[in-house]
Formats: sequence, structure tokens, C-alpha cells
Amino acid sequence: MAATDGKARPAAGGSGHAPGSGLGTVYLGLGTGSLFWGTSFAAAKIGLRQLSPLNLVMVRFGLASILFAVILGCGRDWPRLALRDVPRFLVLGFLVISSYFYFQFLALRYTTTIVCALIIATSPIFTALFSHLLGREQLRTLAVAGIAIAFTGVVLIITNGRWAGLVQSGSWKGDGLMLLNAVVWSGFTIYGQTLLRAYRPFVAIAYVQMAGTLLLLPLAWFATPLAPEPLYVQLRHLTWHSFLGALYLAAPCSVFAYHVWYKGVEALGPVRTSVFTYLNPLFAIGAGIVILREPLKVFTLLGGAMVILGVYATNVSRQKDALAVRRA
Repeated sequence: MAATDGKARPAAGGSGHAPGSGLGTVYLGLGTGSLFWGTSFAAAKIGLRQLSPLNLVMVRFGLASILFAVILGCGRDWPRLALRDVPRFLVLGFLVISSYFYFQFLALRYTTTIVCALIIATSPIFTALFSHLLGREQLRTLAVAGIAIAFTGVVLIITNGRWAGLVQSGSWKGDGLMLLNAVVWSGFTIYGQTLLRAYRPFVAIAYVQMAGTLLLLPLAWFATPLAPEPLYVQLRHLTWHSFLGALYLAAPCSVFAYHVWYKGVEALGPVRTSVFTYLNPLFAIGAGIVILREPLKVFTLLGGAMVILGVYATNVSRQKDALAVRRA
């Protein structure tokens, strides 16, 4: 998924505008990217039927890294990786691949895809909070209100409206892991801002995914507490359903969706592009209901609406502050 905090940077050399005749293609691409990201939770559930969470991460990003390597290898104008940036890309790879997606796939074992998609939508809230604590941003009244609304929505989702059941809920492990997931993504967003400025964002994401994959590959050959059955063992018994689920996560979700996302940022700017991220939970809900037959509870729907409203209010406040700083 892409950061949904409205702070995405246009790629180097992006004009911020596109010819009118091409806007339809841009909008279609962004909508399709949101569809892929939203349905990725259901695809992960399918992949997890035969692969452990850690092994699914390795398969997904192993395949994605191959695709990224081919794309970068064929391009002549991609910025090359500077040796001084390798340690930072390794840190980012650990955050977003080794940690973020491991927590996400582990959470999917304990809770529904619908709940996961709605809770991870709070990541811009944590980004705003951490940016404030680091002294990078001020939280205005609208942002504070948005944060309060979003967290109230998360509580409704986790408890299903029964406040006494905050810890008693059968899915609290998965819900808690998804909150941790949102925290990790916000850390990645803040720490990775300077590299996204130094490299074209699509290229930076490619290097991040390849770095994270390299960190995990040694674990494919050994049994560990995180994956008692090594990847090479599970691959022997992998069916086409699980493989296609992993391939779907790799090609459309990890490569194509980021490509169209940053094309959108170049053509429309980060603010207008970020609107499409609000479609992700809607596609996730649809996929959960149609593909996995997951129930949509009233308090999940109400809490999800509050999360989206709270994130929207927080993003609007941050965007106004950013615009005021640019004009100053």
C-alpha cells in the first residue's frame, strides 16, 4: 500500500500536470491500483492457506524483486543506487518488508480482511502524531478531532460496540497486530522521506522491496520460531491457488500499483492522488464479503466510517498547514 497521509512527494522531474487527454488514463490507473491494494488482503488470506506468514512475505517480495530488477535493468534513466544509501535502504526494507508485511500477514490469521483494511487505514494518524512529537508538524484542532474520531472508530471495530470486550474479543491478537502494523508504516513514512526526495519514488520503493527481500532470504532454508517449516519445504506442496495468490500480491499489488500511484502523483500532485487511497478499504470490504464470505458487522461498518472520516480530517488539516508553509 502507499502512504495515505497526503504527504507523498512527486517524482523527480514530475511536472505536476498532464495533458487533458491523458487524465482519463491516470484516473483509471489510480482506481485500478486502489482495487489491487484493497483486494490484496483477500489474496493474502488465500496464500496463507498453505504458506506461513513469513514465507508468504518471502514469496511475494521475491517475485516482486525479480520484476523490479527487470524493470530497473531495462530502464536507462533510472537513478542508480548510491553506496552511502545502502544502510538506509536496508533499514527501510526491514521496516516495510521484514516487519510490516510479516505483522500484517500474521494478523490475518486472527482477524478478518475487512477489519485489517480498516485498522491499517489509521497509519496517517500515527504519522501525524509522530511528526508532531518529533517537532516537524503542529497538530491543529481539526487534526486532533480527526485523530480522536479515528481512534474511536478503531475501538468500535475491535470491540464490536461492547466496550467491556476490548481484550475479550476473539480477534484481539489480529487487531493489535494491525495497529502495530500501522505504527510501523508511519515509521517507514517518516524515516523514508529524504530518500523519496533523493530518488524517484518508484525506484526507491523498488530498492526498499529488494533490500527487505535480501534480509529475509537466508530464513528460507532454516526452521525458525517465526516459520517452523522453512520456505523450501512449503514450496514443495504449494498448489496453484496459493501460488496465484502470492503472484497477485507480487505483480499487481507490489509493482503495478506503485507504478500507477507515482504516475498519478506526477500528473495530479500528491493531494489529489491521495484521495484514491480512501477507496482501498471499500475494495477490501467488497473482496472480504464476495470472495471470503466474511460478515460485515454494523459496528465494523460504523467504526470504519469513523476511521475514514478521522483520517480525512487529519489529512485536510495537514495539507492546509503544508500549503501555508509553502506560501510563507
